[in-house]
Amino acid sequence: MPVRQRVNEMNEEGTDQMWRIAIKLAGEGGQGVGLAAAVLAEAALASGHEVTMLQSYGPEARGGASSADVVISNHQVANPKVIEADLLLILNQTSWDKFSRPLWRTPKTVVVVEEGRVRLDGSKPESSITGSSTAGVLALPFERLAREELREKVVANMLAVGAVGGLVGCLTSSSLVEAGLARSPAAFRAVNQQAIERGWHLVTGSAELAGLRGMLAHLGAPLMDEAESTVLVGTP
Repeated sequence: MPVRQRVNEMNEEGTDQMWRIAIKLAGEGGQGVGLAAAVLAEAALASGHEVTMLQSYGPEARGGASSADVVISNHQVANPKVIEADLLLILNQTSWDKFSRPLWRTPKTVVVVEEGRVRLDGSKPESSITGSSTAGVLALPFERLAREELREKVVANMLAVGAVGGLVGCLTSSSLVEAGLARSPAAFRAVNQQAIERGWHLVTGSAELAGLRGMLAHLGAPLMDEAESTVLVGTP
């Protein structure tokens, strides 16, 4: 059964509960924050969810903190602006300094950072192919993997898209890949697909991080079962 049809049937039957996942992505101009947010939003739409996206523009966009908000829900989103984020993706130090504190970050916020650019409490996270976690912050080597494995540094944002999609739980890797390909120039379609899939498996395929998929399920969002194209409802 198609995912969208299954989600719609659940809504009609009243078996689901209202849920909302607020994601803030932040980096600097040239890191593709807006594109990453658009791919996440379009994958959410393709998965049958309601979604909104906002991107910041202005003098911060060059070298400073450029951000985008994505809100995914099973009901119409009344407020598209993310204040208290359920998930924070931070790709540079300036963004960490700005968004890693209240109001954007709460004790329940899941935080993912680019380990090559963000220093936590003044110290750089140790480099790890599978990522590392410090004080509730998951540091992943998006830029290093893009450079060393995929030979294209510019696809680091697509690696981040795959990882975030895996953590959120209510998306599938196939929906992320389709959304990413729809926004990719012909010359980058293959490497962008590889990047999204690598980012996804970075979170879901390693022994250390396999249990992280669906870590936002306490919000009540569905967990998508890719193999069966069905929906498993998370426990709020």
